[in-house]
Amino acid sequence: MCCNVSRQYCCVFIGVVAIVAGLADSGYKYYQLATLGVEKLTLTMVVTWNLIIMAAVLLIVGALKKIRFLLLIWIVVSLIGGVVLVIVKIVVYACYFSNNPDLAYHIFGASSIILFILLIFLFVYFPYAYRRDLEEEQYE
Repeated sequence: MCCNVSRQYCCVFIGVVAIVAGLADSGYKYYQLATLGVEKLTLTMVVTWNLIIMAAVLLIVGALKKIRFLLLIWIVVSLIGGVVLVIVKIVVYACYFSNNPDLAYHIFGASSIILFILLIFLFVYFPYAYRRDLEEEQYE
């Protein structure tokens, strides 16, 4: 373990971060849906974030109760949902900001996508490592 940090508490922290990030982003997307009308990309992001939030609750319960199957559900949902969100973000930035000559939009778009990919990696790594630890404990 890195710096003697419990992977169980890292999973709980990741679940809380996913819930907070999901509520923040999907809350803004709900506002966009209510004011601007229904767009397919916005609706896709809202549905994906809702699935990730529900899986985050399962991650927290699975980490606290040491249930490996719930950790596996989180890993699959966060990986698939993260890939969907990255693709949608790339499409949004490519469609809406590609015609803008201001360099700040391109830098912001690329940096936010890179940070989101890093977030997905952390969402998958720690629960996977904790699941492996639980598997090793079972066979000892």
